[in-house]
Amino acid sequence: MTDKIYSQLKQQLKNSYSPYSKFKTAAAIETDKGLFFGNNIENASYSATVCAERAAIFNAQVHGSKKFKKLYLISSSKKDDVIPCAVCLQVMSEFFDPNAPVIVYSFVGKKTTYKFSDLLPVSFSKKELDNAKK
Repeated sequence: MTDKIYSQLKQQLKNSYSPYSKFKTAAAIETDKGLFFGNNIENASYSATVCAERAAIFNAQVHGSKKFKKLYLISSSKKDDVIPCAVCLQVMSEFFDPNAPVIVYSFVGKKTTYKFSDLLPVSFSKKELDNAKK
C-alpha cells in the first residue's frame, strides 16, 4: 500500500498552492474512515498559510474520522527528511496516538518512518487547560 500512497502523494503535490515559497507538500492521513489528503495552501500573509498535514487532518475530521492511524508526507524538497513543522505536530497531538507512524517520503521515493512521540515528545494538551481552571 505504501508504494501506492507514494504515487498518490506525488500526484497530490500538483495541487499545492505555493506561489511564494515554491515548497510543495502533500500529506495523507490513514483513518478509520479511509485515506484523506491535503496539500499546503500559502497566503501572501505567511501566517495564514496552512500546511499539508493540517489540511489532511482537517479534511479527515470534517468527514467524521475518529481514529487517526498514520500520517504520510512528501515534499518537493531535495532533502530526504522533511518532517512536519512544530505547529503541525501540535495539531497532530490532538488526534494521533504517541506510537502512530509518521512516514516521510523524499521526492524520489526514499522512505523514513518516525514514531510520532519521537517528533513531539511533549505537547500542550487538555491537561494544561484543565490545570488552569483549578
